[in-house]
Amino acid sequence: MRIISALSLFAAVASASAFVSSSGPVFGVRSGVCLSAKHVMNKGARKSAANRPKKKRLSDINRKPTNYPPIVKPAEYTIVSVGEASN
Repeated sequence: MRIISALSLFAAVASASAFVSSSGPVFGVRSGVCLSAKHVMNKGARKSAANRPKKKRLSDINRKPTNYPPIVKPAEYTIVSVGEASN
């Protein structure tokens, strides 16, 4: 009985090792990972950047931002005295 349980335990460990990588991380560094990319590849944004409208006219290139008047916010709460609140 012990031999059968030992063999089944060995078979379980042997089959489980197939799902584990051969070398674990050493000091947080994985040797099987290649990190060669240094710059972002603009795949999705490349087409929209190429097709966006360009400023070709001098009036568009030299256009200054608009100067809107400052926005005055209204008061959110109005403080009233007790006598005025009862009316």
